[in-house]
Amino acid sequence: MGQVLTKMQPNTTTDTATAVLYLRVSSSGQMNKDYDPEGYSIPGQREAGTRRAELLGAEVLGEYVEYGVSGRKAHNRPELQRMLGDIQLIKPTYVIVYDLSRLARNRLDDALVLVQIEQTGAQLVSVLENIDATPAGRLTHGVLAAVNEFRSA
Repeated sequence: MGQVLTKMQPNTTTDTATAVLYLRVSSSGQMNKDYDPEGYSIPGQREAGTRRAELLGAEVLGEYVEYGVSGRKAHNRPELQRMLGDIQLIKPTYVIVYDLSRLARNRLDDALVLVQIEQTGAQLVSVLENIDATPAGRLTHGVLAAVNEFRSA
């Protein structure tokens, strides 16, 4: 159900930053509102992610949207899997999520997805959380992944 990427060429230039957005809502109750079939959360995540990409000077190549899909298991999310495959080819500068709970609700999945993202040379960016590659950013990421798993359990 996600949007098709508008540009499928690898990011081979060093002066043009690029990004993909991963958006997810976990329940059908968050979708199909009278005013918007995407509900209230997806448009907000999209707007925030697009703003963050602009602040980073990155062109958004496309987005991957999961509607009403639990974040407990990464293998049960087709758009996440499609994104992980696509970023191997297009090599974006950034993968942007609204917050880490949209990406994973399981610490192991969080770590495995992060490794796949970083192997492409991309940086995971959370709109709401400071999870950069510094030691403090890595610690914050690990703690937040554990909290997300706890909340899900």
